Amino acid sequence: MSGPRISVVIPAYNEESMIGACLEAVLAQSRAADEVIVVDNNSTDRTAEILRGFQDRVIILGEERQGVQHARNRGLNAATGDVIVRIDADTRLPEGHLAAVEATFGDPSVDAATGPVRYYDVTLPRVAARGDAIIRGLWTVPNGRLDWVFGANMAIRRPIWLAVAATLCADEQFHEDLDLGIHLREGGYSVRYARDLVAGTSSRRVKGDFTGFRHYLLMTERGYAQHIGRLRRGSYARAWMTARFLLAMYPMMRWLHTSHHRRHELPIVVARKNPMSSVCD
Repeated sequence: MSGPRISVVIPAYNEESMIGACLEAVLAQSRAADEVIVVDNNSTDRTAEILRGFQDRVIILGEERQGVQHARNRGLNAATGDVIVRIDADTRLPEGHLAAVEATFGDPSVDAATGPVRYYDVTLPRVAARGDAIIRGLWTVPNGRLDWVFGANMAIRRPIWLAVAATLCADEQFHEDLDLGIHLREGGYSVRYARDLVAGTSSRRVKGDFTGFRHYLLMTERGYAQHIGRLRRGSYARAWMTARFLLAMYPMMRWLHTSHHRRHELPIVVARKNPMSSVCD
């Protein structure tokens, strides 16, 4: 029996410094993607120009509504694969990632999956990865059913996406990937934390000022608060504690990022803000 068709979807907004390396990694997979879709969400830099260099190997779509949730929805709705891998424009997949996706979804009980990340632009990357893995591991629950997925590294069966898409929120006050995870759990679907699904990602979100980083972290807390009446309060409590821990670690995380770039004489990449609109229905 042949394996599932796999689509890869990448929302992108002003990602001229990241999208090329992201696509090269996707196209170099040992298990090739059956289709790769990039959704350009009204970029004003050289993102569109760079994408034209991949147009013979990648499907390029546009999305007029500004916001990562709209770009994500456009891409996932257009995907034709049995399993849809969704990553960020700063994600860099290791060569065997899609093969690991195929193996993970060989288990019919898996409706969606997410996994750990490795930061490729920090000093002491193994230490950073271990800390990240510990934090994410604390969020797993005894029965293996998660109420979150990580947008930089996730996959979902297409029929499950189609079943849950209409229920999702579109609120700029919390993360769209967390919202997807919450609604998957509410729908009774299984989200697997698959430790073999490792993806590289940038630590650029710590480069901004403390106020911006704090706002980014507290969006998780706000997401659980929005859905608190439909979920156990334990998830909200973990979000609260995790955010305070990471805020305390901000100086160290910022040093890991900036010292790496200075050592390698690289430009310091700042997180791009993609304004979102609309409200939760």
